[in-house]
Amino acid sequence: MKLKDRLALYSILIFSVLTLLISVVIYFSYFVQMEKSEQSALESKSLLAAIYYLERDELSSLEHENIQRQLQKTISRSNIAVFDSLSHKKAGAMASISDISLDFILKVRNEKNSFFTTSDFFYNGIYYEDNEGDFVIITRDPKESFNNQMHSLLQILIISFFIGLLIIYFFSRFLGKIAYQPIIDVISQIKDRDSRNFHKPIHLERSYSEIQDLVDTYNLFVDRISQTFNVQKNFIDFVSHELRSPITALMGTLEVTNKRERNKEEYEDVILQLKQYTNDLQETLEHMMLLSGAKTSFDFSKIRIDEIIWQVIENAILYFKANVEVNIQVENTKLLEWEGNEKLLELAFNNIIENAIKYSDNGKVSILITEANGNLIISIIDNGIGIPKEDLQKVKENFYRAENTKKYSGKGIGLSMANIIFSLHKINLEISSEEGKTQVILKF
Repeated sequence: MKLKDRLALYSILIFSVLTLLISVVIYFSYFVQMEKSEQSALESKSLLAAIYYLERDELSSLEHENIQRQLQKTISRSNIAVFDSLSHKKAGAMASISDISLDFILKVRNEKNSFFTTSDFFYNGIYYEDNEGDFVIITRDPKESFNNQMHSLLQILIISFFIGLLIIYFFSRFLGKIAYQPIIDVISQIKDRDSRNFHKPIHLERSYSEIQDLVDTYNLFVDRISQTFNVQKNFIDFVSHELRSPITALMGTLEVTNKRERNKEEYEDVILQLKQYTNDLQETLEHMMLLSGAKTSFDFSKIRIDEIIWQVIENAILYFKANVEVNIQVENTKLLEWEGNEKLLELAFNNIIENAIKYSDNGKVSILITEANGNLIISIIDNGIGIPKEDLQKVKENFYRAENTKKYSGKGIGLSMANIIFSLHKINLEISSEEGKTQVILKF
């Protein structure tokens, strides 16, 4: 069932229950009020009848005629019965008194006033003391008018109920259409997506918070999938780019070796070459897993950032005779502790520092470790060839190399790999460069 139909159904059900309850309350409240009104009116008529029948001897003829006229206007004598102290009918023209029981007469004597109804009449009785004795005067009114009024009220309530149902149905359908419109827009935009614009976020001009939360979640989900596709593209690019060279070298070496007989020393040299190619392949596969996103879950533990940096510097000095200067200006040494994977961070720092050494032609590299606003900041500065402005935005991309790096060996993956590793560790990598100076800033 569609949302707009469900909203219409729920609205009708709620309206039906509430309207029925309100209608019942209105009907019975009106019924009770009308009964009280009838009782009060009959009580007045009973008192008027008592004066007419029992006070004739004490009233002047003019007063009696006036009472008679009032009585004729309000009630017919056929609806009046006067009972004496022995409960015998003494006056009144009420022909049928079968509805009036002796118990009711006695009740009137005890309570001075009482009221009851039958299917056709309202009855009221009052107790009246006179110089001629104690009497019970009973009057009645037909219920026809009362029943007609109640029937009319019931018809009005029923008609109002069904008209209200129709109004609520169409109104809820209209509201449901308005409520459902953002969902329709979302579905329409999703249907328009294909491989070319899949990553494009959904945008709604009119919405409400729940649907906007859904749209924001969808956009975040699509963005993550888009990133996954980019990672997969990186994987394919890296495979085609990186595996071709070592495999070609392996095949070429084996083919050349197989062409003629060789002595033991030559075979040992070939084996060393093959071993080196194999190590390159293994290293390439490890890097490939990282770039492809195949391995995005790593064991993290509390590590010391400065210890990793010192280890990288020690290796750089050992292998490249590097000139690295370290300046630590951190008062809160706890900032040097970080949740991360030691091997990955060592690989990332090694890539950054090796680049600084390589592109400065083994010149001086400065590493400044500071803190700002309670966060650790590491700056790696070299005085090398620099990075042209037009290349600064692209140097983090896979296999991208700046125009001024052609005479230096490299594959263009070291910086992109370092960026991925730092992102995994929630470390922001920024690069700035001027002529003869490049600065890599890591903000934890």
